[in-house]
Amino acid sequence: MKTGILRQTFALLLIACAMSTHAANPVTAEALTFYTSNSIAMERAVKHQINRYVIFPLDADEEEMFGTVEVQFVVNTEGKLVVTEARSENQELCDYVLAKLRRVQVGPNPSGLWKTSHLRFNFRPE
Repeated sequence: MKTGILRQTFALLLIACAMSTHAANPVTAEALTFYTSNSIAMERAVKHQINRYVIFPLDADEEEMFGTVEVQFVVNTEGKLVVTEARSENQELCDYVLAKLRRVQVGPNPSGLWKTSHLRFNFRPE
């Protein structure tokens, strides 16, 4: 019983503190919606462009173009992918993926906000 009362009191204190913190710097629903819809649209554009450009290398030597490439990237203000790290045991395959990612253009990102994204490309025979 005492534990339940303490939990409720603590929760009310947290809510009161959170409300007083946000009162000094209010966020409007419009700004929140704009950021959310903009980030979702940007994520969709990134996914679409990566699927468009990074495909299995058909014209390369089949035995050399298998493996995994792990890539870490951000989107800059111009809307281009900036690869911050890339790893693979197959350097030729890694170079291929990096060349394809350099072509990705997702449109302007004026806020410059983008989380660091991690992708793993697996190129395997079927």
